[in-house]
Amino acid sequence: MVKIAICDDETEFLDLLSDSLDSWCRAHQLTLQLYRFTNGDELISAHRAYGMDLILLDMIMPLLSGMDTARELRQHDPHVPIIFLTSSPEFALESYEVRTFWYLLKPLDEVRFHAVLDSWYEVHKASMAHFAARTDSGYQSIYFQDVEYLEAQNKNVLVTLKDGSVISIKEPFHQCETIFTVEKGFYKCHRSYIAALSCVEKFGKTSLFTKSGAQIPILRMFIFPICFRRNDPAIGSQRTPVSCPR
Repeated sequence: MVKIAICDDETEFLDLLSDSLDSWCRAHQLTLQLYRFTNGDELISAHRAYGMDLILLDMIMPLLSGMDTARELRQHDPHVPIIFLTSSPEFALESYEVRTFWYLLKPLDEVRFHAVLDSWYEVHKASMAHFAARTDSGYQSIYFQDVEYLEAQNKNVLVTLKDGSVISIKEPFHQCETIFTVEKGFYKCHRSYIAALSCVEKFGKTSLFTKSGAQIPILRMFIFPICFRRNDPAIGSQRTPVSCPR
């Protein structure tokens, strides 16, 4: 399933876009969950609540423009792909300020539009290594590659990212254990901690130390051998952790 939001103040264009998206999803055997909006404020609120996979956004809209909408979206989510669909070519360069995925001009060329969706979907499949976590302000995408370690704290889980920021998520720790697995490069070293192996600098007898300097406790019952298999030779030093045969 893909969650796609479209925002345009022209309802006829929303209808056209909806039909085109439905056609593209059927061709790719994807289930489409479509969200339609006629103003940026509604789109921003919905994205915070539901977490979109892709946002298609008009540039010229009353009240909140497409650029202003995109800037607010970026404050909450730096990753969600945004495609502008507009009749105004003059904003193309400015759109890179919000890291737009693509800038398409109206009228809609369906062949070109579907080709752009194909490009997005290839990127989306490769970047699906994330999950939408519940927070106090709504759902937020957490990407595995950004995580340093997780810590259970009361009924919440604190997710420390590599950039030093901390996100408090409202997910049970036992559920996080099924998401942040060894196959994804994580290691449950303690009943209250899960660490990203790529961030580990060294192991001690009772603690592990991350490259950022964090010290995380280890319980003996959670110590197990970890092997690494080399991935594609073209990748070189990239390694994938796997459980060793006992």
